[in-house]
Amino acid sequence: MTMKHSLLFTAMLMAATATSATATAAKNSNKGGQVFHAVVAQDGTGDYLTVQAAIDAAPEGRTEPWRIFIKEGVYKEHVDIPQSKPFLSLIGEGRQKTQISCDRLCGGPNGVKVDEGATVTAGATDLFFEGINLVNSHGHEQKDGPQALALFTQNDRVVLSRCGLLSFQDTWLTPFRAPNLRNYAVDCFIEGAVDFIYGQGNVFFDRDTLYITRKKGGYIVAPNHHPDTEWGYVFRDNVITAPGDAIETQVFLGRPWHAQPKVAFINTKAEVTIYPEGWRNHMGGLPTMFAEYGTTDWLGHALDLSQRCSRYWVQNEQKDTVWCTSKAVITADEAALYTVDNVLQGSDQWQPRQVARQCEAPVVGTAGKYLTWQPVAGAAGYVVTINGKDKKFTTDCRFAYNKKNTYRVQSVSRWGALSR
Repeated sequence: MTMKHSLLFTAMLMAATATSATATAAKNSNKGGQVFHAVVAQDGTGDYLTVQAAIDAAPEGRTEPWRIFIKEGVYKEHVDIPQSKPFLSLIGEGRQKTQISCDRLCGGPNGVKVDEGATVTAGATDLFFEGINLVNSHGHEQKDGPQALALFTQNDRVVLSRCGLLSFQDTWLTPFRAPNLRNYAVDCFIEGAVDFIYGQGNVFFDRDTLYITRKKGGYIVAPNHHPDTEWGYVFRDNVITAPGDAIETQVFLGRPWHAQPKVAFINTKAEVTIYPEGWRNHMGGLPTMFAEYGTTDWLGHALDLSQRCSRYWVQNEQKDTVWCTSKAVITADEAALYTVDNVLQGSDQWQPRQVARQCEAPVVGTAGKYLTWQPVAGAAGYVVTINGKDKKFTTDCRFAYNKKNTYRVQSVSRWGALSR
C-alpha cells in the first residue's frame, strides 16, 4: 500500500491497528534479518555485492525456501545455481529495476557451452524467481544471433513470476535431464526472435507476453521433446506482440528442432501477424502435436486456422524423406484439459501457483510515531520502502516514520513473493 501520511489520516484505522503493534521497529534496517536470509546491494547496504556471492554463501540441501532479496541495479555477471542448492528464491524490486545481465555467446567462434553461456544457469530444483530481468545483452542490444541465452533451467519445479527474459536467439533453454521436468512462467515478458524458447520438459506459460524483435521470419519455439514427455509446452492466455506497429511483424509459432515436440497455444492474443501455416514444416524433428485453440487478433476476433500446417517432414540417416501428420487445431474439450494442475501437478502434487502467490498487502495506519498494520496471514515479514528507494525489513507490525517521507509496506510470502 502506498500513501503520503498527513494529520488527517483515518483515526478509526489508527485505533484498530495500534493494539496489534509489536514492541519495536525493525532491528535489521539494512540487512534482511529474518525476512530475507540474504540481501544483495551494489551500494553496500546489503550482505553481498553480487548475486553469485549470495548464492555461493547459501546452504546446500534446503527443504524450505532460502530467500535472497536483490536490490535495484544492473548486476553484470554470469549466475550459476548448482544442483546442490534447491529451494532458493531470488526476489528483485521489479523487472524494470533489478537486472542480471551478461553478454556471453553459445554460438559462433567465441561460443561456450550453454551452461557457461546463459546469463543465469539454474541447476537446482525448487527455485523461485520474481521481479527480475534476466538479460543476455548481446542478443537484446544487437537484435541478432548467434545463440545468446538469458536463462537455462536444468531441473524440476522452477517458477518465474513477473520476470523478464530478454535476448534474440535461444533466449530460454528449458530442462532436458528427464522427459517430464516442470517449469512455470506467470506474468512474464519473454523477448526474442529465433527459436527463443527451446528444449524439453512440461513448461506452462501463463498470461505471459511474447515479444518478437524481428520483422519477418522469426520462430517462437523450437522444442525437441522426448517421446515420453506428457504435455510439452503449453501457452495459455498469452499475448504475442512486437515493437512499433505490431501487425507489421510476421512470425511463425515454431519449428520442430529434434525428436517429437509437443506444443499447444490456447487462447492466444496475436497482435502480430502469424503466418497462415503457423508452423515451419521442417527442421530436425517430427512433432507429436503443434496445435492451437482460440487464437485471436488484437481486437479479439478469431483467426482463421484452416491453413495451419499439419504435415511435417525430415530426412533420416539414409537420406530418405519421412513424413508425419500432426494435429493443428484442438477442440474446446481438449483445450480444457490443459490446466496448470493437469500439466504440472504430477505425482508429488506440486502447486506452482502457491509458490508464486502473494500474500495480502498490509492495510497501514498510524499510531503516534509509528506506521502500524495487522499481521498478514502467511507473511514471513515485511518490506518498507521509504521515498520509493530505501528498503527496510521487519518482522514487526509497526515501523517508525517521519511525516515528511512517503512509505510503502509490502508483505513477503514464505517463498519471498512481494505483495502488490
